[in-house]
Amino acid sequence: MSEIQRTWFELDNAASIYPYSANEQWICGYRIGFVLDEDINPDLLKQAVKEIMPRFPAYFVQLRFGYFWPYLEKTTELPIIEEEHLHPVLPTPRWYTNVPAMKIIYYKRRLCLETFHGIADGGATITVLKALTAKYLTLKGYEIPESPEIVDITETPREEEVIDCFKKFYNKNNKGMSRKEASSYQHTIKPIKNYNRLFEGLVPVSDIKEFCKPRGITITEFLTAVFIYSLYLNSPENNKKPIKISVPVSLRPVFNANSMRNFSLFTNVGAYNLKQDKSSTIDDILEEIKGKIKEGTEKEVLEKNIAMNVSTASNPVIKVLPNGLKKVALKIGYKNGQQKFACTLSNLGVCKMPPEMKEHVERMEVFLGGPRNAIGCAVNSIDDKLNIAFNVASKQTDVVRTFYKTLSGLGIRVRVESSDGGEQ
Repeated sequence: MSEIQRTWFELDNAASIYPYSANEQWICGYRIGFVLDEDINPDLLKQAVKEIMPRFPAYFVQLRFGYFWPYLEKTTELPIIEEEHLHPVLPTPRWYTNVPAMKIIYYKRRLCLETFHGIADGGATITVLKALTAKYLTLKGYEIPESPEIVDITETPREEEVIDCFKKFYNKNNKGMSRKEASSYQHTIKPIKNYNRLFEGLVPVSDIKEFCKPRGITITEFLTAVFIYSLYLNSPENNKKPIKISVPVSLRPVFNANSMRNFSLFTNVGAYNLKQDKSSTIDDILEEIKGKIKEGTEKEVLEKNIAMNVSTASNPVIKVLPNGLKKVALKIGYKNGQQKFACTLSNLGVCKMPPEMKEHVERMEVFLGGPRNAIGCAVNSIDDKLNIAFNVASKQTDVVRTFYKTLSGLGIRVRVESSDGGEQ
């Protein structure tokens, strides 16, 4: 039986840790959405969801636990769509209950997918969001032409979209990487229960490019450096640890894969030579991390990373452990991994769509469901609109404010909006 015909899916290699590490402090998910030019019509949205469902079978699922491993079971019966009534991406273990692993949430002009990371990474979920939005706009009477940038929902799902690409590209002859790595400074915050404050910094891409081009750095390198600098300025003066940011990297272009599940890895990039008197500058950090993201995303490095992860999951001892014992072991491994970086910065790049669709999309929004003691940062752009978004489960917003203030101080125009209605 093909993967498409199954009524359930195994979790892919990258997803296997998420069901075990989710708790009241981490949602193990993220939100990706569009702000449209008109309020959402719930009835048309329901019809659009119904029509795209057959094209994306691995998304309309719920998490189940077998004796040895959790898995994703197909479902079309559970309520998928809901109107926003709580804080977005709340740090609660909603994925352990009998609910869909992906929710479609709307509020006024916002249309969002809130997705359990066990289904797929953000790069794949954007594909679903674009297909859903295109169908919704079509049902509203707008003409959205066929485009290579939008998946044809009349096509039959392909096997290559739902298989575990980590296993496909795993070479057992490849020696895996070592997991040994220096711990990072950890920026702790005081969390507030059932609270998640969102910030969006809207920046012209041209301003960022004007700063980056003469310095020979990428946008992701620049934003990573600003994030490190913001953490550095708000860290204790006696901190001697490096400050590292975890940057997700899509493997699809590297391996020419069309996966609609998780197929990305993380590279940790940091500053190790920060002065304790806070005299290090943004240029010092840029000089130290320049080229490091590229080094961590070379094919040879990624192949070793895949080998390390797949071989660990394939260990006979791990495989036969019942779920209760796996949970303990993987939680410990997850906790150790979290100590290797301070925060995550995920750059989903440019979201492309036909102009007929783009004229109805004001902007794209991405928010990470991060741990309560950290700050999540997600970046995306449409044309010249760059959106740098943060979410914090606390009133402590010192790092976020420093980040935007640093951009402004470098001559980059930024308009900041927050979920409490603030704008500056």
